[in-house]
Amino acid sequence: MTLGASKLDLVPVALAARMLYQRAYGMPPPELHLAERMNSLAYTLASRGSLYAVEEGKSAPRRLRRDELACGYFRHGGEELHFLDERAPILQLAVNRDSIDSAVEDLRENWTSSK
Repeated sequence: MTLGASKLDLVPVALAARMLYQRAYGMPPPELHLAERMNSLAYTLASRGSLYAVEEGKSAPRRLRRDELACGYFRHGGEELHFLDERAPILQLAVNRDSIDSAVEDLRENWTSSK
């Protein structure tokens, strides 16, 4: 698993969630309840690898800690991570490409076993 990452190594979580759906199910995600579906897939991505905060003015993305992810919830199709306490939301999230591949395998296994 990558400890540090360059912005060039990462994919925005909202885009990664769409890619995940497309690759796992072989079709684009339906538009009905799209943001909720993508929020759910953002959790899948977070569970399979590392998520990063891409902050303006910082040269390198900051890897999010598991406790940050456990205290937050995804909004706007996985674009943002919000918190119930007074912390400011993280507005730009990204994931490494390996996490997408791992999540695709996981979803395919779960989907085929549920048939």
